[in-house]
Amino acid sequence: MSTTSIRRTLLIRCGVGIGVLLFLLSAAIYLLVRGSLYRELDDSIKDTAAILANQVELEDESITYEWQEGIGTNRGLAEDALFQFWNEAHGTTTRSPSLHWRDLPKFAGVDGTPLMRSILLADGHRGRAVGLTVYPFVLPGEMTAMKERGRIIDPATLPHTLVVARDAEPVYHALTNLRLILAAGGLLTLGIGFLLVGRAIRSSLEPIDRLSDEVQARASHQLDEALDLPDDLPAELTGLARSFDVLLSRVAAIRQRERDFIRHAAHELRTPIAGLRATTDLALSQERDAAAYAGHLRSCQQTAIDLGELVKRLSALARIGQPAAPASMEPVDVLKILASSLERFMPLAEARGLQVADETGSEPLMALGDAALLKIIFNNLLDNAVTYAAPGGCLRLRGHRTEHQVLVSISNPTEDFPDDPERLFEPLFRRESSRHDAESHLGIGLTLSLEAARAMNGELRAGKAEDRGDLEFTLVLAAARHPVAR
Repeated sequence: MSTTSIRRTLLIRCGVGIGVLLFLLSAAIYLLVRGSLYRELDDSIKDTAAILANQVELEDESITYEWQEGIGTNRGLAEDALFQFWNEAHGTTTRSPSLHWRDLPKFAGVDGTPLMRSILLADGHRGRAVGLTVYPFVLPGEMTAMKERGRIIDPATLPHTLVVARDAEPVYHALTNLRLILAAGGLLTLGIGFLLVGRAIRSSLEPIDRLSDEVQARASHQLDEALDLPDDLPAELTGLARSFDVLLSRVAAIRQRERDFIRHAAHELRTPIAGLRATTDLALSQERDAAAYAGHLRSCQQTAIDLGELVKRLSALARIGQPAAPASMEPVDVLKILASSLERFMPLAEARGLQVADETGSEPLMALGDAALLKIIFNNLLDNAVTYAAPGGCLRLRGHRTEHQVLVSISNPTEDFPDDPERLFEPLFRRESSRHDAESHLGIGLTLSLEAARAMNGELRAGKAEDRGDLEFTLVLAAARHPVAR
């Protein structure tokens, strides 16, 4: 599977961003300079055209170009200016000295208004030109003379087309050089930007590299330890690192559970295996008759049965805590379920001479819970109470409701009260009085009951009854709002 490098992705994206920014900036500079140069050139052409437009005079019934009269004193106009007049009335043309015999393109705007355009000069150079229509001017003295002669000529009947041009090659060369400078500067800036951005990215990702090295360098016995987060770890990655710490804590819990499982399994297997070995050693220690061997074989068979039940116990333990279907939380009458479970154990209680004191009352006791899980809990609690109660003792069932909770307790007298009653919920924990009943008790009933109570957001506690000192288990659940008839 191909992997994506954050460093490479950031470098490429930053490089593309810098490149786009440089391109836009270079384009803006180029367009501004280009507009400025062309505007300056066009303004110069228009100024020249304005001067020349006022130098066409009607004098003695003929056209006089005053620029020709001052040509000797205006060397720049004679050597550099490119312009041409077309007398539309007579079909003649007059060129500037620098044009020699070559013509400029003839054009003008609508109704003779000035029109600026790019042209190709006769020498092959690119140029800019303005074309417009001009009319000769008449001095007051000439107008008086025309009236005296009785022949007045209207200047509007003598239109001239004037085209003034300038060589734009210097502008084109300047713009070409500018493009080269901007391109070279942009590439150089882009290269330097790549180096600087790459260095910044490497520096920013160093905490991640150190964190990765720390994870890879860990030994197998360190997998459940929290990470030593670098002080300069970016804030955007702190949440990810802490989530990884949470995952490691879960791994630690699983590893601890595995260790506990192995410890409990080894402890439970030690006794039957030792008994099996002792029986076989005794049977093989001397010659025996068939009846003696049969007795030892029956003992081995019983040990094998005990081992089979122990395997069942270990298999059930391995399933504790695994994800299961969520509890179906609904209002249930816990006393009704308790009474149903009690009926199953009454024959065994009578056989052991036990009395049952039901102090729960006749009113329903409604709680939020799962009927199936409640049945598992009550069956396990009653089974333990009937099995391990002192002979001739009395089992007590009690239940009551507080403002927000429902409490149900089952207590029984015992001759083997544990030093720490909460240890009864540990997987495979069994008191000395229960070491020889592997066929009927697997040592995980209370563990399963605790898991069931937690699945209903409840509690299951073990302790000593306040009034008589009996072993008491108390189930605590959330009370239901609307009780129903029992």
